[in-house]
Amino acid sequence: MGKIVSFASWNVEHFSGKQSRVDRVVQLLDELNPDVFALYEVKSGTVYDALMDRMPNHAFTITENTTNPLATETLIGVRRSIQHFVTQREEFKSKVPSLRPGALATVRKGGQDYCFLFLHLKSFPDPRAWGLRDNMFKHAASLKRALDKRFSNDKKANLLILGDLNTMGLNAPYNNISDIDGPAELGFLERRMRAVDMRLLNKTHDASWWNGKDNWDPSALDHVFASEHLNFRAFDGAEVKVVGWPAESTPAKQRNWIDRFSDHALLFGELRE
Repeated sequence: MGKIVSFASWNVEHFSGKQSRVDRVVQLLDELNPDVFALYEVKSGTVYDALMDRMPNHAFTITENTTNPLATETLIGVRRSIQHFVTQREEFKSKVPSLRPGALATVRKGGQDYCFLFLHLKSFPDPRAWGLRDNMFKHAASLKRALDKRFSNDKKANLLILGDLNTMGLNAPYNNISDIDGPAELGFLERRMRAVDMRLLNKTHDASWWNGKDNWDPSALDHVFASEHLNFRAFDGAEVKVVGWPAESTPAKQRNWIDRFSDHALLFGELRE
């Protein structure tokens, strides 16, 4: 099977500040050289020169939050040789102006459209945050249904939903009857997405976030969902390669990677015919 398009998704937490860190992040991204990618928590002024200088074959788009000029944004990069269209999806703010919009990048290869919905969803396990995430997941499923309606036969849309989905569960103070952990929330999300013919891709490492501290456990927060009919390159038997601290051999090396790059690992994949 030949490659259609490669993709990457990475929360480079608080991606601003020291130029040396910006340069390391862009160098790693350049080495992977994905056709389409998203970086989350970006300050455009900080990364502009590094991206423009090191990745001249990509075009860039960044989301905009007009209600909070200090907010970090989602940056999309697409290889210039690929026909593409990027839109900001306001519904993923769930009517909360300070939250982040989604970014939908549609690329056209061989006469087919492939849609990448990049999301950085509401964090924290408190009831309000959990409810906002649930609403955002509803919008993701609704988008898949809307894309499917573009076809008059049994054909389905080519959609990937990926990013920092923050599946960290629900913790309701003084009401542990309703508590759920992160894996349970992800399980609920899998059921919701199966209803619209999408599945969760397996990864080379389950956990993708860790802050390097002994009193915190690694968590599976970053995910890729894809239309059921799509095919992917295999990485050691998995469909998504987790690049970063989870692949390091010791906790000391993992902490060093986190200090140099981010507490989130990068997700990389390749869509195949």
